[in-house]
Amino acid sequence: MTFKDNFKVGLNGHLTLHSVDLVELCGRFGTPLFVFDENCLIENFERFKTAFEKVYPRVMVCYSIKTNNNVALCRILHERGAYAEVSSELDLYIALKAGFNGDKIIFDGPFKPESALRRALEEKVLLINVESLMEMERLNAVAGEMGIKQAIGIRINPFKDPHFSKYTNLVNLVNAAYCNLESRFGLSLEESHQAFKRALELENLSVEGIMTHPYHAAAKVLLPIIQTLQEDMGVKIKYLNIGGGFNPGNNLFVGSKDLIFDLLRRKIGLKSKLRNGRGASDIELIAKSVVGEIKQELEGSNEPSIILEPGRFLTSSAGILLVRVDHVKNAGGYKWVFVDGGNNLIPSFGAIELREVVVANKALSQSEEEVNLVGPLLYNEDFINLRVMLPKVSAGDVLSIFGCGSYSLSRSNQFLHPRPAAVLLNSTGKVKLIREKETFEDVLCKDRV
Repeated sequence: MTFKDNFKVGLNGHLTLHSVDLVELCGRFGTPLFVFDENCLIENFERFKTAFEKVYPRVMVCYSIKTNNNVALCRILHERGAYAEVSSELDLYIALKAGFNGDKIIFDGPFKPESALRRALEEKVLLINVESLMEMERLNAVAGEMGIKQAIGIRINPFKDPHFSKYTNLVNLVNAAYCNLESRFGLSLEESHQAFKRALELENLSVEGIMTHPYHAAAKVLLPIIQTLQEDMGVKIKYLNIGGGFNPGNNLFVGSKDLIFDLLRRKIGLKSKLRNGRGASDIELIAKSVVGEIKQELEGSNEPSIILEPGRFLTSSAGILLVRVDHVKNAGGYKWVFVDGGNNLIPSFGAIELREVVVANKALSQSEEEVNLVGPLLYNEDFINLRVMLPKVSAGDVLSIFGCGSYSLSRSNQFLHPRPAAVLLNSTGKVKLIREKETFEDVLCKDRV
């Protein structure tokens, strides 16, 4: 593989990050071990922000706290000028702990109990994006009790039932089998007019924003509504929130269908194409395209501030997971490499996320064998990579799993094993512990007998 800018190989053949030997780092902190690159995190943020600022005058980049809620990492982004997007009272607490003031926080999410809304109002958050009429009424009541007029946005969900076509399209059919899970977020296009009308009637709410997610369809979905609001209700939208979903492209997402087709190709002697889809995302091109659509539709109208909610784009490539090989075995016609961290630390999101892997203590060795890389848990889905080519590995080797900065720490769990430590490195070679390794007692400390 081609190593990222900040990774090098030392004279001893060990993988290094900012000249820090990652194998030796495991000797200090143990494995598994999360390692975060401060410079990469900052570079990702600055690149993303600049891409949109070059093509639009008013941009607000709101880091999605849930993506990686480590306070040290959140604080770095706060110090670089990011806003925060929170999706729960816990997220809000973490954002405040990281230094974000309320006027730099936007509150999203379909579940906002009264306690969460009250806390958000106490902290004077900039904007609350409501996702149901009931939430709207609840927020109005709480704001009234507190003597506050709260700025809100309304999340619009573009989902439309495909009706008969669901039975002719595999993706639609699967979605239908799962009751169209995505339809529960926000308000439908059909409900949007009534939702804004009702929001304008509520005396403790100020309608200032509109949002959707992910960003791909934002212009097509939101801009006609903005035009209608201005013409029919005299509402000028201040914040146009196009959500997140910006894929950095460093990891490859595949489904069961992709694995089946790849297996069939191999069975008839064709070369695998499974890993051909990975590639860096051109955020500059995306920014031009998205903003171009928005400008075209808003020509001659009031231009709102654009809110963006990146998470994975900022943090994914900034984190790696170091794991140690426990043993290797042959079974079922495959070679299995068992390591000390897996799905408990880097859970999957429906799709299978295939990450790049380097044997950190043999970083210059050529790949020579195909293996399945699996974790320590007792269920089939606990794997890191399948049919991946690596140098010959043996017990004690340290593997570096790339692209582990997103939905890892914040979604990790204590199933069978305590959670590991996390460290932060920067270009000076400084190593900072940003999360302590858990003990057995940490796992049990809230239990009572």
